[in-house]
Amino acid sequence: APSDMTNQQKPTPRLVIDVTIKDGQVTPTDQAFQGKVKDPIVIRVNSDVEDELHIHSVPDHTFKVEARGGQQFQFTADTPGTVEVELHHLNQTVASIHVQQ
Repeated sequence: APSDMTNQQKPTPRLVIDVTIKDGQVTPTDQAFQGKVKDPIVIRVNSDVEDELHIHSVPDHTFKVEARGGQQFQFTADTPGTVEVELHHLNQTVASIHVQQ
Protein backbone atom coordinates (compact mmCIF):
# COMPACT_ATOMS: atom_id res chain seq x y z
CA ALA A 1 0.00 0.00 0.00
CA PRO A 2 1.22 3.55 -0.64
CA SER A 3 2.80 5.14 2.43
CA ASP A 4 0.28 8.01 2.55
CA MET A 5 -2.43 5.48 3.47
CA THR A 6 -0.82 4.36 6.70
CA ASN A 7 -2.15 7.15 8.93
CA GLN A 8 -5.72 6.90 7.71
CA GLN A 9 -8.20 5.09 9.86
CA LYS A 10 -9.14 1.69 8.55
CA PRO A 11 -12.84 1.19 7.85
CA THR A 12 -14.64 -0.71 10.58
CA PRO A 13 -14.78 -4.37 9.66
CA ARG A 14 -18.36 -5.47 9.17
CA LEU A 15 -19.79 -8.93 9.01
CA VAL A 16 -22.42 -9.07 6.26
CA ILE A 17 -24.81 -12.02 6.09
CA ASP A 18 -27.04 -12.40 3.05
CA VAL A 19 -30.34 -14.15 3.77
CA THR A 20 -32.87 -15.28 1.18
CA ILE A 21 -36.38 -16.43 2.10
CA LYS A 22 -38.22 -17.97 -0.83
CA ASP A 23 -41.03 -20.52 -1.13
CA GLY A 24 -40.87 -21.35 2.57
CA GLN A 25 -37.12 -22.02 2.53
CA VAL A 26 -34.34 -19.92 3.99
CA THR A 27 -30.74 -19.72 2.84
CA PRO A 28 -28.37 -20.07 4.64
CA THR A 29 -29.47 -22.53 7.34
CA ASP A 30 -27.50 -22.68 10.58
CA GLN A 31 -24.33 -21.37 8.96
CA ALA A 32 -21.39 -20.44 11.21
CA PHE A 33 -19.90 -16.93 11.05
CA GLN A 34 -17.17 -15.17 13.01
CA GLY A 35 -17.72 -11.71 14.46
CA LYS A 36 -16.15 -9.35 16.95
CA VAL A 37 -17.58 -7.59 19.98
CA LYS A 38 -19.00 -4.16 19.08
CA ASP A 39 -18.26 -4.54 15.36
CA PRO A 40 -21.32 -3.93 13.21
CA ILE A 41 -23.11 -7.03 11.97
CA VAL A 42 -25.32 -6.48 8.94
CA ILE A 43 -28.02 -8.87 7.80
CA ARG A 44 -29.31 -8.31 4.27
CA VAL A 45 -32.63 -9.95 3.52
CA ASN A 46 -34.52 -10.76 0.36
CA SER A 47 -37.87 -12.31 1.22
CA ASP A 48 -41.13 -13.23 -0.45
CA VAL A 49 -43.00 -13.34 2.89
CA GLU A 50 -43.21 -11.37 6.11
CA ASP A 51 -41.35 -12.80 9.06
CA GLU A 52 -39.44 -11.74 12.15
CA LEU A 53 -35.71 -12.02 12.62
CA HIS A 54 -34.72 -12.75 16.22
CA ILE A 55 -31.13 -11.95 17.18
CA HIS A 56 -30.15 -13.70 20.42
CA SER A 57 -27.38 -11.30 21.37
CA VAL A 58 -26.91 -9.12 24.44
CA PRO A 59 -28.99 -7.02 24.13
CA ASP A 60 -31.27 -9.02 21.87
CA HIS A 61 -32.96 -7.61 18.79
CA THR A 62 -36.09 -8.29 16.77
CA PHE A 63 -36.34 -7.06 13.18
CA LYS A 64 -39.50 -7.11 11.12
CA VAL A 65 -38.94 -8.72 7.74
CA GLU A 66 -41.15 -7.50 4.90
CA ALA A 67 -42.04 -9.36 1.73
CA ARG A 68 -39.53 -7.57 -0.48
CA GLY A 69 -35.88 -7.50 -1.45
CA GLY A 70 -33.05 -5.27 -0.34
CA GLN A 71 -33.76 -5.08 3.39
CA GLN A 72 -30.83 -4.37 5.67
CA PHE A 73 -30.64 -4.73 9.44
CA GLN A 74 -27.63 -3.82 11.54
CA PHE A 75 -26.77 -4.56 15.15
CA THR A 76 -23.75 -5.06 17.37
CA ALA A 77 -23.09 -7.72 19.99
CA ASP A 78 -21.75 -6.24 23.21
CA THR A 79 -20.61 -9.50 24.79
CA PRO A 80 -18.61 -12.45 23.47
CA GLY A 81 -20.44 -15.68 22.81
CA THR A 82 -22.59 -17.31 20.18
CA VAL A 83 -25.33 -15.17 18.67
CA GLU A 84 -28.12 -17.19 17.10
CA VAL A 85 -30.05 -15.58 14.26
CA GLU A 86 -33.50 -17.13 14.00
CA LEU A 87 -36.50 -16.73 11.75
CA HIS A 88 -39.58 -16.69 13.93
CA HIS A 89 -42.30 -17.94 11.59
CA LEU A 90 -40.18 -20.45 9.69
CA ASN A 91 -38.72 -21.55 13.04
CA GLN A 92 -35.26 -21.85 11.50
CA THR A 93 -31.83 -20.91 12.75
CA VAL A 94 -30.28 -18.93 9.91
CA ALA A 95 -26.83 -18.29 11.35
CA SER A 96 -24.69 -18.78 14.43
CA ILE A 97 -22.26 -15.91 14.88
CA HIS A 98 -19.31 -16.66 17.14
CA VAL A 99 -18.55 -13.27 18.65
CA GLN A 100 -15.07 -12.82 20.11
CA GLN A 101 -13.33 -10.02 21.98
